[in-house]
Amino acid sequence: MKKNSLVTLIMSIMLAGMMTLVFCGCGGSEEAEEETTITQTETESGETDSLLEDPEYDISVILANAGLEELLDATGVEYSINKSGNTSNEVSIDTGGDEYDGVVGTFMAYTEGDNEYENIPDYRIIGMKDGVVYVLMLPTDLRYNPEDSRQCGDYEKLTEALKTFDIK
Repeated sequence: MKKNSLVTLIMSIMLAGMMTLVFCGCGGSEEAEEETTITQTETESGETDSLLEDPEYDISVILANAGLEELLDATGVEYSINKSGNTSNEVSIDTGGDEYDGVVGTFMAYTEGDNEYENIPDYRIIGMKDGVVYVLMLPTDLRYNPEDSRQCGDYEKLTEALKTFDIK
């Protein structure tokens, strides 16, 4: 009798522990990991730079004030802009949920001196403001279905529009 009670007690404790991990979000779910945002950059000395946390340098605001949406709207293509923290915006076409993500370009903000973007194969500096460098990175891999003529046309129109975009 005592052996069964002990086994039951141990199993109950283990179950309670597992439930605690699941309900408090400590279960290592992929969704929780994907929602990480970048709000600071590390300088060469290892210090963090909070300049990019300042709302004045928020890339979404900078892009909006420079007319990005008007430029993209003029193409007639349906697009989306996805924000990730103050430092990144991604422009995508709708791929209808197929295996391609439709990313046409990613805008990133870096503090001056952080030239990490130079490791990206296809990038353009689109502007600078008070020690912040704004960069457009274009994908080097296929991000749309080449068999879908709408996706091909939409992707090409947005890519050409993005290549003309600058922050004044």
